[in-house]
Amino acid sequence: MFSRITHSTRLARSFTSAPVHGFVGAIGNTPLIRLNKLSEETGCEVLGKAEFQNPGGSVKDRAALYVIKDAEESGRLKPGGTVVEGTAGNTGIGLAHVCRSKGYKCVIYMPNTQSQEKIDLLKMLGADVRPVPAVAFENPKNYNHQAKEYAEATPGAVWTNQFDNVANARAHYETTGPEIWRQTGGKVDAFICATGTGGTLSGTARPTW
Repeated sequence: MFSRITHSTRLARSFTSAPVHGFVGAIGNTPLIRLNKLSEETGCEVLGKAEFQNPGGSVKDRAALYVIKDAEESGRLKPGGTVVEGTAGNTGIGLAHVCRSKGYKCVIYMPNTQSQEKIDLLKMLGADVRPVPAVAFENPKNYNHQAKEYAEATPGAVWTNQFDNVANARAHYETTGPEIWRQTGGKVDAFICATGTGGTLSGTARPTW
């Protein structure tokens, strides 16, 4: 992220010292950190949004919370229900955390190329982890397709469908983007992030007008 902030500007640390309601209450409001070396070498103010300080350790906590809230509000996910997703990244960790906090079962389909450490972490968080052969998306046995099929065949289950779920991007439109704008006083020239589903980029960069 590049910003026109001057060196004298105090960068906002948005964490609150007040108690929050459970795990989900701690998601978001992460601080901006000035990357001193990059800022000095480029002549720009380069700031990093410390998404690793989300309770699940990544920006994916935001999307996980929003796709589950969307399923709740639409009536598709009911108390004691099951959340199903196909994920090879941090979305699974975020979903497992949120599901544990809200009392839902969590089933994660992932390619069997993922590390044992990630599988162990998901299991520790209570997720039912189902590694499947790593095949192309076009293959019916792709982990995303298997997640969808399992959800459709399981009573009370919801496939959160992170790649096509607009709640993914909405999480960043309603939280990440406004946080950055507020923390920088609106002085932002560019936003850069890695992309998988594209939710972080499209939601954060979407204008409000």
